[in-house]
Amino acid sequence: MWNYNFVMPCALMLFTTLVYYFNKPRLPIRVNRTFIGLIALQLLCMLADVTSSKMDENFSSYSVEALYLANGAFFVLYLARAYWFYRLTLDIVHIGSTPRRWLERVCAVPFVIAELVAVSSYWTGALFSITSKGYTSGPLYNGIYLYFVGYILLSIALLVRHAKRLNRYEFDTALAFNVLLIAGNAARFLLPNMLIIDLFCVMAINIAFLGFLNPDLFTTERGLAFNKDGFRLLLAQASMREDYHVLGIVLQNYYHVRGMLGGQEMDEAITHINEWLLATFPQTATSYLGGGRFMLVGGERNDWEDISRRISARFDETWPTEYGALQFNVAFAYVSAESGLTSADQISNNLTIALDTAQQDLAVGRDEAIDPHSIREVDKQVSILRMLEYAVRNNEVEVYLQPLVDSKTRRLVAAEALARIDDGEGGILSPGQFIAMAEKSGYINQLGEIVFEKTCAFIAEHDTQAMGLEWINVNVSPIQCLQQNLVERFMVILRAYGVRPEQIHLEITEQSIVDYALFSKQVLALRDAGFVFVLDDYGTGHSNLMRVKRYPFENVKLDMEVVRDWLRARDILVPLVVKGFKETGYTVTAEGIETEEMADAVAEIGCDYLQGYLFSRPIAMEDFARKYLG
Repeated sequence: MWNYNFVMPCALMLFTTLVYYFNKPRLPIRVNRTFIGLIALQLLCMLADVTSSKMDENFSSYSVEALYLANGAFFVLYLARAYWFYRLTLDIVHIGSTPRRWLERVCAVPFVIAELVAVSSYWTGALFSITSKGYTSGPLYNGIYLYFVGYILLSIALLVRHAKRLNRYEFDTALAFNVLLIAGNAARFLLPNMLIIDLFCVMAINIAFLGFLNPDLFTTERGLAFNKDGFRLLLAQASMREDYHVLGIVLQNYYHVRGMLGGQEMDEAITHINEWLLATFPQTATSYLGGGRFMLVGGERNDWEDISRRISARFDETWPTEYGALQFNVAFAYVSAESGLTSADQISNNLTIALDTAQQDLAVGRDEAIDPHSIREVDKQVSILRMLEYAVRNNEVEVYLQPLVDSKTRRLVAAEALARIDDGEGGILSPGQFIAMAEKSGYINQLGEIVFEKTCAFIAEHDTQAMGLEWINVNVSPIQCLQQNLVERFMVILRAYGVRPEQIHLEITEQSIVDYALFSKQVLALRDAGFVFVLDDYGTGHSNLMRVKRYPFENVKLDMEVVRDWLRARDILVPLVVKGFKETGYTVTAEGIETEEMADAVAEIGCDYLQGYLFSRPIAMEDFARKYLG
């Protein structure tokens, strides 16, 4: 009566998936638990389908109660499977967050009603009945198709509603297995005598497995610890509990050892460390994030002080590799639910900053406590990073100008262009608050180009000659100098606005010229294109006159701290430095001038230009134009 040809292939497919899935580390997160439940339901449903079908074919050999029990079990499992596929989609969409409880309860109502109908069929015959002729479909039998397809359509609506939470591949994968389930129901409806829907369900399970639940997506090749994606999901689930604990471990000398010995030997050592952590602390979830950083995530039942002590003791010993034994200095960062951090991003950001600090301090055993102060500082940095990203992406970086005046006449000669960013509360962020972050995050290239272009636009749109403005200084980050096409990009902007290269002086800080070989090619190319260079913040870095002479500087800016320190206790050193620069052919600018006395003093020792609050704070470009055009 029924065709069982598809049952064995389905069983083999599911068995293969099960073996692979349970042979690898699995994230202890909700979507994995739902997936395991779905596999169990699929196995039971297939067993119930075959069992009830066989019994119905030989109904005279079984009691009416046994037939009702077998068929009732199949319908209960069939209906539960449909709901569990919906739950899988729900968990996929909400990976890293908790679905709304009221939505879960509302969407569970059809499932509860359908199960009651299935169970009550013993008395009502709603889905099926057992007569003297054997199994007979009931008046609501075709409702199971509407029920199953209804949950699939609800799943698809959920995907569309939250499409932004998934990348294109994830969305297409989730959509594919839901469409496959619709096809399976259509096949069952059109071919009722073939046990074919199990094939479609198993195929849908395999697609979901490959797209979302394959352990290889979340584990590193070095010792089967979880990777960055796995750690992100672990944090997301952990942050929903009131007892989460995360212990960060960092190898302080990781980059030194890797640089000395190479990547292959280091990878072998990392594998050994991961394997030891996994074997020693099976009650925690171990992740490796790269850069010599490990994370253990767990709950209150673990003794975290004991865990850190045991890890420290193990790192007092060496780690064997094929090429010899390696010794590592290790440091820790620790955060728990008591810190008040309630989101995965907050936890991750605080741990990252803490481990950065610990890794920079090579004191053995350095621990970074994540306290309320450090949490506020990290939140502040994250907030600034978001403002920076928004400003750069939307070209909303403002450029302020601060004048440079002739030390003798006190007339405007030039200006320095300084970036400013809206802080979202009616104020502005100064470069000191975001430049270092821009360099670390990679936004410095876009930021620098925006400032350069807006400076060119200002020169093109205003009568700078009438202002007495001969040039504008624009700061160039050493990271910008690593751009191979920096000269070409600058020249394209200059031509677009009809600005000459000599109208832009490029400022480079003293600290950024320590590695001459790194920047010389780019700087010389910019000089050949017609740009003039200014050495900024002289006196704060590795002051070396020979190094300065290697670069084509025309002006040297004395850092404000150097100027102020000399003014507090005047000696012969700063005057001699100024004299030396001038006799070598440089002009000199003194920064941080706030009073007439300061201005007179630095002018007297030979400084050519002055910059500071005495003349003006940095002001918006249009205000600058109004002030100096009269």
